[in-house]
Amino acid sequence: MKLIYTVCSANYLYQALTMGESLKKTNPDYELIIGLVDELPLFDFEIPYQIISISEVQSVNLAGFKGEYTVMEVATACKPIFGFYLFEKYDSLEKLIYFDTDLWITDSIESIEKNLNSYDIIITPHITQPIDLKEEWNEKQFLNAGLYNTGFVAMKRSENTFKFLKWWKNHLKDYGYYDFCNGMGVDQLCINFVPIFYDKVLIEYNPAYNLAYWNLHERKIEFIDKKVVVNGENLLFFHFSAYSPDYPKQLSKHRKLLKISNYPALIPLFEEYNEALLRNHFQFSKQIIPVYGKFTPQKKDKNFVAKLMEKSAWKVINFIENY
Repeated sequence: MKLIYTVCSANYLYQALTMGESLKKTNPDYELIIGLVDELPLFDFEIPYQIISISEVQSVNLAGFKGEYTVMEVATACKPIFGFYLFEKYDSLEKLIYFDTDLWITDSIESIEKNLNSYDIIITPHITQPIDLKEEWNEKQFLNAGLYNTGFVAMKRSENTFKFLKWWKNHLKDYGYYDFCNGMGVDQLCINFVPIFYDKVLIEYNPAYNLAYWNLHERKIEFIDKKVVVNGENLLFFHFSAYSPDYPKQLSKHRKLLKISNYPALIPLFEEYNEALLRNHFQFSKQIIPVYGKFTPQKKDKNFVAKLMEKSAWKVINFIENY
């Protein structure tokens, strides 16, 4: 049994469907399960993947999730819960891979499977090289966000893995919130301890894994034969963190001054992904109000003057910080 799982609220189903589309195209022998931290809304389109609602997982305190955590914090806190549940549900499941909904898979993930023959847990670092501290986005940010990105975690059935999942789940029950000023990076910060606390942990340095806005500066990216190539390796998956079709020229809302046009080799990939999001019901999904977690309605689009002032302010801040 080859299984990928993801976790999201209903307003991010469009991302889950898009990730599933890329999985089916590149790795058709894998099954995708969507862990839904929400109630399933009424819709008039087909979802070709199994959905398991958080309400089916009896050990979860749903009442607490309604008010204490935001929608994002609830979803990230449920990653280990669903992981543990799937290992229990499927006795024949030996290997399990978690992908965030905003990943786009571009090649075979066979290398992950092979590495799980020797390791119990696989994680990827946000960055692998030093960054000048004068830069706006530097090493300090990752000390708050976490050294490793949990948009991807691969696991093999073992007592070691079960101990990890139980520890991760218990940690996120009280410390899974997002508060950079106090050093809380949702589900990621505690993962700093995983290579210390647990055996058989592979820190995957392959640059073709988990390409994203936070590591573009350290990787050579080319577009060769209709494929994105990273440091000479075919890209395995791209992490479209905080990307929205509402702002198609922006790499991520977290780095508003980074434009896709600055990375010509990525333009075809972003165009393909943007089309897939729209095709997978972006407009419908973003109107859904999730049941669990504190929900902040999407702000109305800023007018031209407000956008211009914001852009100018960011440029001034960057200039001052680099001076």
